[in-house]
Amino acid sequence: MFLRNCTMAAVLAVALAGCQTAAEAPATASGKPEVTIRATTAAIKARLLSLAMDKRFNVTKDTEYLLQVEKPSENFGAALLLGSKYDGIPAERIVFTFAPIGDTTRVVAAGMFVTNPGSAFERITPVNGGDGAVRTQRTLDELKLSMEAPPPTPAPPPVAARKQSKPAT
Repeated sequence: MFLRNCTMAAVLAVALAGCQTAAEAPATASGKPEVTIRATTAAIKARLLSLAMDKRFNVTKDTEYLLQVEKPSENFGAALLLGSKYDGIPAERIVFTFAPIGDTTRVVAAGMFVTNPGSAFERITPVNGGDGAVRTQRTLDELKLSMEAPPPTPAPPPVAARKQSKPAT
């Protein structure tokens, strides 16, 4: 009995350590990962969609001002703490909100774990701080840099091979 209790305590400690996140939210106006990109919403959504698919996320909602992607969580601690009898594995969901402003678009990302995803009994646990938020902010920053980078300058035309003339003798 004592060994069983110690084992359960160790498993719970590992699970809680796996879920531990810093309480610090990003230092942005929204308190969530965000960036303003000089590009259209459609162009940004297309790039985010491609990045999400590379990370095995599925699109679950797409509107003019919102893109929602999710996948089953691979976080053991989240599954242990946020799983339910209905669905033992919560989903990791990221909701990108777009605000076109002139020739730029503000993109705000909200991360969350979702218990019972896709059901009438969804329960949302926001995660806008910690490592996940830092990774999302880094991704948005890289996206901004890649989309705003100046187009590559065209290569100069190849130098035509010059024919050497033979000296007249």
